Amino acid sequence: MAVRMASGGSEPLRRTMRHSRQFLRGVTDFDNYGNYAWKKGKFAKECYDFSKMAWPHRELNNYNKVLHGEHIIPLKMVFERWLELIDSGYTLEQQRSFLEKHLIVIWITINEQKRLDSEMGLRTKMPEGWKWGDNTHARLSAAGISTTNRF
Repeated sequence: MAVRMASGGSEPLRRTMRHSRQFLRGVTDFDNYGNYAWKKGKFAKECYDFSKMAWPHRELNNYNKVLHGEHIIPLKMVFERWLELIDSGYTLEQQRSFLEKHLIVIWITINEQKRLDSEMGLRTKMPEGWKWGDNTHARLSAAGISTTNRF
């Protein structure tokens, strides 16, 4: 659906940036069967990856105040790059491939989130020197967050 929104070009997405970006974030809220999986252990444990520290908590009914869903690349950056790709003529299939690779959420602990956001200053950016095509998990690695890599 997100890629379909891009068929009208990047300008409508830019004009409705806040809503378009929120919609793009919402794409990660559901499992492959349409179940709302965000913060719901019943479904989340089957469709998201987890940090090694978060893994023991994956069975919780609700992740509130225990786990935090973290985009491996900040959503703002993914959205802005997507607009650039639309403008440069990427096909809908190429856009889909880009979003599938970069629009990924990993559940981390609240302490890991604090380290990533506050201590490392990586809440909305990737580590210094990172560029598109580099390791998508570089931000987590920089903060010492290792994942279960079950997917």
